[in-house]
This record gives sequence, C-alpha cells and structure tokens, in this order.
Amino acid sequence: MEDYHIDKTATIHPTAIIYPKVKVGKNVSIGPYAIIYPNSIIHDNVSIGPYCIIGEPTAEYYKNKEEYNFKKTEIGTASVIRSNSIFYEGTTVGKRLNTGHHVTVRENSMIGDCCSIGTLGDIQGDVKIGNFVRIHSNVFVCELTVIKDYVWLLPNVVITNDKYPPMNTCQGCIISEYAIISANAILLPGVKIGKNVLIAAGSIVSKDVKDEAFIRGLPSKEVGNVREIKGENNESIYPWKDNLTEYRGYPWQDKIDRGK
Repeated sequence: MEDYHIDKTATIHPTAIIYPKVKVGKNVSIGPYAIIYPNSIIHDNVSIGPYCIIGEPTAEYYKNKEEYNFKKTEIGTASVIRSNSIFYEGTTVGKRLNTGHHVTVRENSMIGDCCSIGTLGDIQGDVKIGNFVRIHSNVFVCELTVIKDYVWLLPNVVITNDKYPPMNTCQGCIISEYAIISANAILLPGVKIGKNVLIAAGSIVSKDVKDEAFIRGLPSKEVGNVREIKGENNESIYPWKDNLTEYRGYPWQDKIDRGK
C-alpha cells in the first residue's frame, strides 16, 4: 500500500489516529482514541471500539522509528474488536472475530474465521489458531501454541511453553480439533492434545493425550473415554460435535431446525 485509503462509508471518531499506509473498508466503525498503525488493513463491516490499537509495533520500532517498516496487520470482515484491545503488527485475523475487552494478541499470530476471544485474553506471539475456536475470559496462550479448529478454552486456562524457565527452551503445545480444555486447567510445555479430548477443570496436563480421552487430576491422568460420559437423562454428550442440538452457527448444523 503506497498510501492510506479510507472508504467513504467508514465512520471514524475524530480522536482516532489513522497512520499513512492504512486501508479501511466499507462500513467500518473506529471508536474514540483508537490507533491504527501503518500497513494495517481493516476489512469491511469491522467495528473497532474505543482505545483499541491495531498494528502495535514491537520493540524494534523504538530503535529506529524513522526507518521502521511495519509488518502487515489484517482484521477480517465483520469482526468486532471491543475497547482497549491491542493487536500487534504481523497478525492476521480472519472474518467474524469477536473479542471481549482488554484483549491482547501479540505479533505474527494467525487467527482463523469465526473465532472469539474473551475479556482479558492474552494471546502471545507466533500463535496459530484455527476456525471456530472459542477462547473464554482470562485465558493465557503462550508463544508457538497451535490450536486447531473448533477447540474450546474455558476461563482461566493457561498454556505454557518454557520447560525450564527462565532458560527459554520453548516448546509449543498442540491442541487438536474439538478438544475442550475446562476452567483453570494448565497445559505444560510441548504437550499434544488429541481430537475430541475433554480435560476436566483444574487439571495439570504434563503428557500427551490421545484422541477422545477424558483427563483429570493433579497431575492429570486418563480416567475414561469421552463417549462414556452421560448427561442427566443418560444421553450421550461427547464427542460434542455429534451431540450438539443447540444452534451455534457451526457449518455442520445447517440441517438443524432453528424454529424459523
């Protein structure tokens, strides 16, 4: 982008700061005191709340501001970025991201389509997040983590990566499709979580977890298969993809009768 382009349908508060080399799409709303740094692309129908920062530079910026080249930062169509959230440069966000307040996403992260990040979510740099991932409030996701499609991280989950702190011997965790990491669970560096796994609240996971395992404890251990878990009326609950009847907008739910 040689210069900035702001679509005439965009609504930008007069206190917002829009740097050169920024592209703002149709029907975008940018709230009071927001800052959009160079080489940022805000796609159509995005809402950016007060005091948000898009394209926040890394520490290298402050060594030579005059010659610094910002990495491209991209916010996908129809995303809602709520107040005081910060997205660092080099981050790419797909369509329909929905954040809470005070969310931080560090540099060079990739977030897929139709995801959500709750209030005070802290996503560190070089993280890869798939599509339809639900990250609840107060979740910490360390550098090099890979989160695949349809994963749920419930409140206060902590994902770590330094096996011998502070030696910076970083090993990212991998969380596979449809896994559910329940509230206050901790994943230790480098663990691999299989598909359809359920990790109980408060668990500390130090070893790889196979597909469809039910894990709990301090330290955690496998206590069963998720298919053995029954609801109050003895109905099957997991894998949740196969048993979810409430409409949540997932692609495979098109055949569900929504009462319309």
